[in-house]
Amino acid sequence: MPVLKSPEAVDAWLSDAGWHPGRRCDDLAAAEVASVLEDFRADGGRLEAIEPALAFLREHVGLVAPRHASTDDRVEFNPRLMYRGAAEDVQELADGLGKKVFPVAHDTYDGGTVLMDEAGRFFYLHHSGEYFLGDDKYAALMSYSRGYPLENAEDYYA
Repeated sequence: MPVLKSPEAVDAWLSDAGWHPGRRCDDLAAAEVASVLEDFRADGGRLEAIEPALAFLREHVGLVAPRHASTDDRVEFNPRLMYRGAAEDVQELADGLGKKVFPVAHDTYDGGTVLMDEAGRFFYLHHSGEYFLGDDKYAALMSYSRGYPLENAEDYYA
């Protein structure tokens, strides 16, 4: 994944993965959301779909974009529970923020999860901690592409 320095660079990176303005995948998004809701219940958690995440998924679900050209490290725009016990970690983030959150993407190398909250902000749940990515998809993906250090999500707790 190149360092994305502008909204146009984000759009180009997503376009290479199959995205285009106006893309809609409502049926696939609905199926993916239903699947992750069941996975969270099976993991002992409770998760509710929230409108900002649903809108994002309808447009981006199913995209797979490379993070590094030389590896199989990818960003997959699907809501996923990446490890056993993740439901508890997601709930802790939501409790700290005082807002519902919902997963919208993950990376395949570290198993980090990108989540959105009710305000449309993006966060990154990683084995090393909880991080804030940005207030919208462009800020979030530009921040994510730069890598660490990322802002701690705790700075956004209610």
